[in-house]
Amino acid sequence: MSDLDIERRVALSLAVGRYLRSADRFNEASKDFTGACKSLRKQLGTNQRFVAQIDFKHYLVTSDRDGNFDIEAIPTL
Repeated sequence: MSDLDIERRVALSLAVGRYLRSADRFNEASKDFTGACKSLRKQLGTNQRFVAQIDFKHYLVTSDRDGNFDIEAIPTL
């Protein structure tokens, strides 16, 4: 077995490990995002339009009659 084979196997092992850890973080973030969307839809209701200040930034929040929503960053008021 050559050094190149060992280096390649180590590099592949590291890449697979990175992928698996990233996949776990992605799945957790996806679950959190889905939960946040459901919670926001429930709180918003329908046909809403207002400005929210979050972390010193302003956002225009709108929702339609079907419960779809949009949050758009806007310049400071």
